[in-house]
Amino acid sequence: MNRPMARSSIYNILSLCFTYPDERIGSWIVKGDWIEELKQALSLLSEEDYESLLFSFHDFLSEKKGDIPLQLAREYTRLFINAFPHVVAPPYGSVYMEKDGRVFGKTTSEILQFYHRNGFTLKEDLKDLPDHIAHELEFLGILTSKEAEATGSDRVRFEEIQMEFFSRFILPWIYSFCQRVMNESRSPFYRSLAQLTQEFINLEKNYLGIPEEQNSIKKIEAEIQGG
Repeated sequence: MNRPMARSSIYNILSLCFTYPDERIGSWIVKGDWIEELKQALSLLSEEDYESLLFSFHDFLSEKKGDIPLQLAREYTRLFINAFPHVVAPPYGSVYMEKDGRVFGKTTSEILQFYHRNGFTLKEDLKDLPDHIAHELEFLGILTSKEAEATGSDRVRFEEIQMEFFSRFILPWIYSFCQRVMNESRSPFYRSLAQLTQEFINLEKNYLGIPEEQNSIKKIEAEIQGG
């Protein structure tokens, strides 16, 4: 496994974890093989110790208190779909990037155009908007996989596409989103998932060479919105 493939693996795992845990996804999560895959990929990308964070997933899955997929589905619904009086942590970039917090605004259209321009088709089983976090992470997983297989100018081109997408459509909202999930989730699974996502985004902005000042601005905005 090289660095781009390690990155692709992590993006794909995060994308699945942020997908509604139906029977297929729920079974995949409970099986837990993805945790070891995460461990191997992270160890290749960073010298940081993620053992405690990954153990939190093991701990949650080993408790065997009730129906874990059902627990996940209920919390996923509360966090990301239809909690009352408002959705706790909307998983759509447009909510955070549009001034009026409107879903399916200009941002959503721009992301869809970006996908089409780069040959990406939304996965049918998600059945959600183009700026859903699962779609965005899956897209980056595909790009990093293509980067791993490419050479020369093609590899540079895939890196440039990643940098543009990451800067325009990930960094402006991901910290605010993760902060909301960490603050509001009643499930250790989704709290750990949000923390892992935030840690990985930090690794990615360094890998892609995103200016530190841009990242700092996004962190400040996340802290303000996270309260």
